[in-house]
Amino acid sequence: MEKDDYPQELVSKIKIEERDTVLDIGCGNGTITIPLAKKAESVTALDISTGMLDILREKAAKESLSNINIINRCLEDVEADEIGTHDVVVASRSLNGIADIQPELEKINEVAQKYVYMTLWGTGNHEFEDKISKLLGRENHEHPDYTIALNILQEMGVQANVEPLKSNTRNFYSNMEEALDRIEWRVGELNEDEKNLVKEHLSGVLTKDPDGSLSYSRTSSKWILIWWEKIN
Repeated sequence: MEKDDYPQELVSKIKIEERDTVLDIGCGNGTITIPLAKKAESVTALDISTGMLDILREKAAKESLSNINIINRCLEDVEADEIGTHDVVVASRSLNGIADIQPELEKINEVAQKYVYMTLWGTGNHEFEDKISKLLGRENHEHPDYTIALNILQEMGVQANVEPLKSNTRNFYSNMEEALDRIEWRVGELNEDEKNLVKEHLSGVLTKDPDGSLSYSRTSSKWILIWWEKIN
């Protein structure tokens, strides 16, 4: 199994002090949340998946971390005043596929006080989705890459920094049903025969991890880190 060095690579780029409050958008199973919580005063972990948040709670308990506040919502369905302001905002691999991304970028910029860090697709990150689309005999409609977000930020007056993050990375799912939900989000609704076909394929490519989640390794993924400092 390839080592997932993406979290270490990203966290090393984040400027954070021990009195900082952090918002982790789309936190998943806490891959980024846990190391941030060890550095910051507190972390607000936002995610729609109850399964992933349960895994995060277990990880936090094992690490004796009591400074993680969990919100079981997705970014699109929560208002800025419900989240509150945070010194540092992180959106790790969680904004990909949002069709109307400008309101979410504005929301992120509004709640951030010091820094924003987000990672989005570069190029060549769609092998997993391409294989499933081919299996189903469907055309794979790729979501926009990071350049769309970057152009919107420029229109907002945000002068963002851009740098590549080349790493071996893993996609995590709390169970097979969540993996299927993610696939449907990418390629469209599946009928029962298609679901069974995809399940059979996933059973051969997903790895069961010690925490009970399932994962898929993307070797040499090309992620783009976009970050900026807030000028108040």
